[in-house]
Amino acid sequence: MPSRVLATLVTVGILACGCASTAGAEGHPGGSGSGRTAPGGSPATPGATPSEAVAAAAAIAGFRTEVDAAAAGFVGDVDRLQSAVDQGSLLAARSDELAAQADFDRFRLLQTGDATTASTLDELATDVGAGQTFGGLHAVERDLWTPGLTPAAATADAATDLSGLVAQAPVAEYLLAREVLDPEAIGTTAVSELGWVDGTAIPGREEQYSHLDGVDIAATVSAAHDAFGDIEPLGHQVAPTLTASVASSFDRLETEVARWGPPATVVDGDISPATRLGLSQQVDATAAVLARLAALLVPFGTAGPPS
Repeated sequence: MPSRVLATLVTVGILACGCASTAGAEGHPGGSGSGRTAPGGSPATPGATPSEAVAAAAAIAGFRTEVDAAAAGFVGDVDRLQSAVDQGSLLAARSDELAAQADFDRFRLLQTGDATTASTLDELATDVGAGQTFGGLHAVERDLWTPGLTPAAATADAATDLSGLVAQAPVAEYLLAREVLDPEAIGTTAVSELGWVDGTAIPGREEQYSHLDGVDIAATVSAAHDAFGDIEPLGHQVAPTLTASVASSFDRLETEVARWGPPATVVDGDISPATRLGLSQQVDATAAVLARLAALLVPFGTAGPPS
């Protein structure tokens, strides 16, 4: 393990993110899920058919692969961001910052159980008191998009704010490698991701300096869609009609996201109220049917308490 990772782990401690699932559902008989799987990543599914058990295990593995890829991508994005800043390349640094933001969006909700890591990675100016400093991606975003700064001044400011982010990114990757969610928790996480899009990204509350919240919208909706894709084969066995409805709803949602325009170039102020409303309504509709499906997957979890 690189020395910078060890040093940061000593500082923040090894804190595992908690992602508990919601309980209570009608559907397939069996035990209730806790949000995590049994040791080894194989779900305890009393009463499940062999094909259901296989589909549940595949969902767990698929989601695990996606989180690993996003975390690794985030570390790479941050390293490239540091290189661009060191070279004084403002355009490259902006592009790398947006890429890092998009990869972070794919696992942001798995970081909520570790406030130290989450704040170091993605703290907003509104998260701290008056006169206090904030760090992470949005501090770098402020540096790179502050009007009137020369490229040299902007990248110099960003270099200062990048130090904590560079150290914390591999720590986040390490901690995320410990996260194993059962099918119901995967679905519930996707529902929460859509809720975050509706409550934060669509109103333009996330990217307060670049005003490119379309990046967060596209990345987070994509992450939720991928999470649904992981549980979809199991869903077709448990509730085929409902699962087909969720799939159709995601297709409509992706169409609404496309109406926003190129995420990295269309600023929030150029988006019409009608586009925002249509996207928000489809996000809500998709989250509603996905939540119903996730509730039916409660039996496909571990019989024991979360680790």
